[in-house]
Amino acid sequence: MKNILKIIIIVLIILILKEVMLTLYLNKKNKYEVNSYYSNNTSFNYKSNMILVIPKISIKNVVKKANRNFSNLNKSLVYYDNDDYNNKIIIFGHSGVGYGTFFNRLDELEVKNYAYINKDKFKITYKLSNKYLVNKSDISVLNSNEKRVLYLITCDKKDKNKRLILKFCVKKVQTLKK
Repeated sequence: MKNILKIIIIVLIILILKEVMLTLYLNKKNKYEVNSYYSNNTSFNYKSNMILVIPKISIKNVVKKANRNFSNLNKSLVYYDNDDYNNKIIIFGHSGVGYGTFFNRLDELEVKNYAYINKDKFKITYKLSNKYLVNKSDISVLNSNEKRVLYLITCDKKDKNKRLILKFCVKKVQTLKK
C-alpha cells in the first residue's frame, strides 16, 4: 500500500512539474515574440500575428491566426478569420487552470475598460462596451456583420457549457513610430 501511495505521489509531482514547465516555456516564448514586435525583429510574423494588450489584467500577448481545428489555441491566443480592425476581430483564449490560460482574468474587466491591438504599424484602442454569457453552441457572434469591433471569447469559469464574451468598440487608431 505504501508503494502505491509513493507511485501516486511521484506521478502527481511529475504532472505538476510538466504543467509548470510548459507554462514557463509558453510565457518565455510569448515575451520573446512580443519584444520582437516592438523592436522590429524579423522573427515576428507581421503578416498574420498581432499583439493584444489589456493593462487592467496584465495581458500583453501575441495573437496568432487560428489553424483549421483551433489546435493552436492550447498554446496561444488565436483570432478567427480576420485581423483587420475595420472589420470584426474575434480572439479566443482559454481560462481556468493549467498552461495556455491567457484569458484567466478576462472576467475581471468592466465596461469602460480598454484593450489595445498592435498590428503592423498601428495601435488600435478599444473600449469595452458589453460583457455577457452565451451557451457554447451559440455562434451568432461569428455570423454578425459588425464593423470596427473586437470580441474576446473564453469559457466561463463556473459553467463549462457557457462562453464569456466581451465586446469592444474602436475608439482610436494611431500610427506607431517603431
